[in-house]
This record gives sequence, C-alpha cells and structure tokens, in this order.
Amino acid sequence: MSDPLVLTPEQEALADSVGRYCADRCTEEVQRAGSDAFPLPFWRGLAELGVLGLTSPSEGGGAGEVCAVAMELGRACAPGPWEGTVFAARTLPDAVASAVASGSRLVSFGSPPLMPWAPLAGVFVETDGVQAWLARPAGEVTPEETLGNEPWGRVALERVVPLDRVREATDLSHVALAGYLWGAGRRVLDTAAEHARTREQFGRPIGSFQAVAHPLVNAGLGLEAAHKLVLLAARALDGAHCQASGLAAAARLSAGRAATEAAFVAHQTLGAMGYSVEGPVGHIAQRIRHLSVVPAHAHGTGEQVLTMYAGSGRT
Repeated sequence: MSDPLVLTPEQEALADSVGRYCADRCTEEVQRAGSDAFPLPFWRGLAELGVLGLTSPSEGGGAGEVCAVAMELGRACAPGPWEGTVFAARTLPDAVASAVASGSRLVSFGSPPLMPWAPLAGVFVETDGVQAWLARPAGEVTPEETLGNEPWGRVALERVVPLDRVREATDLSHVALAGYLWGAGRRVLDTAAEHARTREQFGRPIGSFQAVAHPLVNAGLGLEAAHKLVLLAARALDGAHCQASGLAAAARLSAGRAATEAAFVAHQTLGAMGYSVEGPVGHIAQRIRHLSVVPAHAHGTGEQVLTMYAGSGRT
C-alpha cells in the first residue's frame, strides 16, 4: 500500500507556525493593502520565521516545506512576492539572497517589460522559463494597476549575471504558487459553505437547495484533487522523481483552475456580497484570478505537462 499524501510532522509544525503568525498579523488591513502601501512589517515577520529564505541551498528547505507554508499564506490571503522569493532564494548569489531572505529587499520575478512588484523591488530576476538572470533596471519603472492589487510595472532590464539551479527553482516556484492558490481557494469556498449553512430563504438554509449545494460540492472536489496533486508534486520533487517537473507544472495549473472555480461558486453563493470587493471574498477572488494567469504560463507550462504524459508511453 502506498503512503498517504500528507505533510510530515515537521512540515505540519511549520505550517502551524505560519498559520498562527498569519492569524495574528495578517489582518484585513494587511490583506487589502493597496499597491502603494505594502505591509513591510508583516513581510519582515515572515523573514524572521525563516520563511523567505526557506529554499536557499544553505537552509535546505524542500518542496514539502514550501507547500506547507504556501497553503497557509494562501488561506490568509497574505500579500507579497511569494513565488518570486522562492525562486530567487534558490538561485541568487549569497549576498543578494540574504537581503531577500531578510525581507529588506523585495523581488520582481518575471519577463520584461511587464514585471510584478517592479515599483517596490530591490532585486530583479528575469526568466524565460528555461534560463534566468539577475538583472537591473535600464530605465524608469512605469507603474501599472492590476486586478490583484499588486504593484506591477513596465521596465526594461539589463541582464547582469546568469543564475544556476533554474530548473529546480522553477519547480519549487510552481509548488509555491500552487499551494498558495489552493489555500486561497479553500478559504473562499469555506466562507461560501458557511454562508450556505446559516443563510435562510423560504424558512430553510440555502445550502439545502441543490442549485446551491451541488456547485459547492463540485468545487470542493476540484480543490481536493488539486490538494493531492500539490502534495504529490512536492513529494516527487523532494524524492527527485523523473516526472517531478511535470507534476509541479500540473499542480500549478490544477490549483489555479480549482481556486478560480471556487471563487466563482463563492460569488454565486454569497450573491452581491460575493462580488463586492468590500465583501468577505471579493479581494481574495481578485487575487486568485490574477495569480492563476501570471505570465509563467506563457513559458510552456501546459506543454510541459503534455510532454510528461506523452513521455509516459501512452498513445
């Protein structure tokens, strides 16, 4: 019998620590902070927990630890360049990586000219999905508004140093984003389910109506499948399985789809409260929709998953 797909006790303890920190410090104000008011004290608190430098070679954190942290950050709708930080900590030279791990410098990670977190970033990492470089701005950063309320910007970059360990860092960043999206999707669906349980119409909880209950169940099944795939990808990466990269890419796509479906169902269940940004799930749903289509999908993520299945000998 195969082992169950669960976190190890050490990873559970890490998740519990991050979860308690977020419950205390990731307030509504922090979650909803605008692009011009990034909550640096919260981000530096994560650094003090060792979260931001988790994947640096000296720390030895693996995909299981990344997964454990990511799910809690997603549940909390925590702001910050989480995916880019995971990638950068694995690949950057020690002097630069230490600044990222301490929370003193934010990472902008992507493909120019449109770069996430560029207006606030102190470290720029350019990637084409295969190679990556430590880079620096070759001009001014022009801020751009985004659906997820993250501070993106347009900027030309000058490549400075090619980076090592790009493949493993990319895989870890896939797991980081997948875990975050799953956590955010779980939160909006739990909120919607509680509303369906307590909100009454015609003298009955609205969750007793099939038109409400069935979409909630289907969205829950999608999240459960994504959860198992994220854990499977993390285990494969830590075990150096031959299909680990494909599984990590698949987990990212699966979590994005499941979280987006959960957000849509939450909108429908909560009605007007679900669509309002001021409501209990509106700001989280916006972040889900934003993160599920970040530009890394243009770097062959879907093709990588298809290649994994094509290479399995199936016809």
